[in-house]
Amino acid sequence: MKNYDVIVIGAGNGGLAAAATCAKAGASTLLLERHNIPGGSASSFVRGRFEFEPSLHELCGIGTKEEPGDVEKIFNRLNAHVDWLKDNSTFRLIVPAKPGDTDTFINENGVEVTVDARMPIGFEAFSRKLDEIVPGSYESAMKAFGLSERMNKAFEYLGEGDNPAGIVKAIPYVPDFMRMTSHTLNEGLDALGMPKKAQGIFSTYWSYMGSPGSRFDFLYYMTVLNAYVKRGTGIPHLRSHEMSLALDEVIRQNGGDIWYNSEVTKVIMKNGKPAGVVINGEKEVYGKRFICNCMPNVAWSDLFEKAEIPENQLRMANSREVAVSLTTVYLGMNRTKEQLGITDYSVFIAPALQSDDQYTACQDFGSGYCIINCLNEIIPDCTPPGTSQLFLTTMTFGDVMKDVRPQDYKKFKNKVAADMIETCEKALNMSIKPYIEEIEVALPPTFARYLNTPLGTPYGYRLDMWDSLIPRTLSYGKDQPFENFLFCGASQERGDGYGCAYYTGEKAAKLTLKALKEGK
Repeated sequence: MKNYDVIVIGAGNGGLAAAATCAKAGASTLLLERHNIPGGSASSFVRGRFEFEPSLHELCGIGTKEEPGDVEKIFNRLNAHVDWLKDNSTFRLIVPAKPGDTDTFINENGVEVTVDARMPIGFEAFSRKLDEIVPGSYESAMKAFGLSERMNKAFEYLGEGDNPAGIVKAIPYVPDFMRMTSHTLNEGLDALGMPKKAQGIFSTYWSYMGSPGSRFDFLYYMTVLNAYVKRGTGIPHLRSHEMSLALDEVIRQNGGDIWYNSEVTKVIMKNGKPAGVVINGEKEVYGKRFICNCMPNVAWSDLFEKAEIPENQLRMANSREVAVSLTTVYLGMNRTKEQLGITDYSVFIAPALQSDDQYTACQDFGSGYCIINCLNEIIPDCTPPGTSQLFLTTMTFGDVMKDVRPQDYKKFKNKVAADMIETCEKALNMSIKPYIEEIEVALPPTFARYLNTPLGTPYGYRLDMWDSLIPRTLSYGKDQPFENFLFCGASQERGDGYGCAYYTGEKAAKLTLKALKEGK
């Protein structure tokens, strides 16, 4: 039996990036995946004559050929080829008016709203548009983006590793860097003097992080918003599955092995550290080093004996909260987007303007919060002629399914889907139900079954002030359980997001390759 340099557990985004990086560097690499295809969330599925995108709303970090973003840089380093299609906008936020509201207007859809904001890319354009909607917000928005650029410079110089010159270059940026990471998003925007109404629009992407402005640090949110606004977003022409297949090809072309339908059911321990894995309860495979693309909670409960789990790992798992759960309704429509009256790719429909109020509403189903995406807006040929594809997403927190009996599941699922569709119809003043040809509904149990995560979360652990980007990065080494076993994916320092997962996979691979080279 071959003894591998590196065994990667799980072919999600992080695992694929890790395995591709190791294989390309010449390490003998084995990637194990319990499903029959790669990608985890980055996949696709077919219903009738529609091929649906399961989870990718929009991917930042693409950039341009002249100035690629972080995600495209990773794919370029791996020589993984993807046909990117760009979206040159950010988001549209609609907050329908509620009874008693006084500051409202009728939008272009004929709906009474508190806010209807279409936000462009580019710091200047975004800030000008924000000021048009909320006079007096331009200066504070530009200051926020200016701080985000200084923060990126700090990351760039600090990322030069052992180069002392990089540390020296980072020194002028350190004070801003520390202030940004020690205050919440709400505190930062207040300090910049941004009007509250503008803050609600500015904070729209909080849902991509899963934590509201009072619990999420200013630095990390500005990292995310900078990436979306500076260069826009993109999607692979063949949906997110194109990225997974591209990385699969890199692994194979560089001599790596991929075994699908191969679930790791146990980690074999020798002398206090991992030495191999058991596949499908039978076959044993051995390796020198391991990278695990699953949540630590799952690894500890499924792959290890209790006595083998380091005490600090148990403490850490018990101290963290499971992040947001998602529900998605996939719709194959027998009308084009033009016939439906759709003019935007991403529309955030919120029951309130401020992120904390939205978060409170999302503690259970029926919040009135929904994101509607039309894939044809970016990929015109993603459906047959005369049709279009929509997907509607909402989020919940905690075990929202605990009181739903198995015999009531189908009825409950249909009601949730109907409520989400109605939310979108009202907010956009359009008809959806009469033109549905195919529908698939994924509640948290669906994601739990496929992703094998607690409550079906794709986000890992809740990002919070004490447990966000900088704290996780500083404690990364201590957070890894064994000297030859590293985690990657949504549970790691950057939280959820395709780009975040690719980054953590590449990082774990680089550390693994360095240890192999040094014989450690």
